[in-house]
Amino acid sequence: MQVGVIFLTICAYGLAIFLWSRERTPNYLVAMLGAHLAVLLSPLWQALYGFVYDTRLPALYGFGGGQLQALPRLALPWPVFLGAWLAVAPALAVFYLFRHRWWFPGYATSLLTFVLFVLYHLLIETICVRQGWLRYTRDVSLPLNVPQPLLSALMNGLVSLGMLAALLLTRRYSLGSLLTIVLPIPLALSLLVHGLLGAPLYTALLLEAQSWAALIGLIGTLGLLASGAHIIAGSLERPREWRQTI
Repeated sequence: MQVGVIFLTICAYGLAIFLWSRERTPNYLVAMLGAHLAVLLSPLWQALYGFVYDTRLPALYGFGGGQLQALPRLALPWPVFLGAWLAVAPALAVFYLFRHRWWFPGYATSLLTFVLFVLYHLLIETICVRQGWLRYTRDVSLPLNVPQPLLSALMNGLVSLGMLAALLLTRRYSLGSLLTIVLPIPLALSLLVHGLLGAPLYTALLLEAQSWAALIGLIGTLGLLASGAHIIAGSLERPREWRQTI
C-alpha cells in the first residue's frame, strides 16, 4: 500500500505542477496542499465517529495504544497523510472540466455533482474497509441501520462540494492570495462539516443515548448536510457570472 500511495502522490503532484505551468493556475497544487493540512485532524474525527486505521501502518503521530491499552490507537498513518490529496481530487477534476467549458455550475448540476462526489468517497471508504486499512470500532450502531461509510461519504462529499465552490470563486487569484485563502479552506470545511454539522449525531453516540435520541441526532445531521448542499448549490446558480471568459 505504502509504495502505491507514494507513486500516486508523486504522479498527482507532477500533474498539478504541469497544469500550473500550462494553464497558469496554481489552484490545483494549493488545494492539494490544503488537503494535507486538513487530514491532520484525523485523530479527532476518529475519536468522535469511532473508527481507526490499521495499526500496522506507520504513524505520523497518534494517541492511545502502547501503555494505554484501554484506549484505541488514534493515529494518522503516513500513507493516509500522503494520500490526503485524494479528498480534493474530485473537486479538482470538476474544476478542470469547468476551465475547459465541459462543466457549468448551476443548482441541478451542482446537486448532481454532489451525488457523484458522495459516490466517489463511498467507493474510497468501501475499499479501505474491505482491505482492512480502516475499521469502525463504536459498539453503538447508527439508527435505521444507516451504514457508517455512507454517512462518512455524505460528509466528505459536502466538503468536496464546498472545495469546488471555493476553487471557482478564487480561480483568478494570485498564488499569494491562494496560499492565504484557499490553503486553509479544506481544514475549515472539515471543521464545519465533521465538527459542527455532525455534532447532533456524534454527541448522541458518545453519550450512548437512547435509540430515539440517536435517531433525532441522525436526522439532525442529515438535515444539516442536506441544507449545506442546498446552500452551496444555490450559491453556484448564477450562469452569467460563472460563464464569463476565464
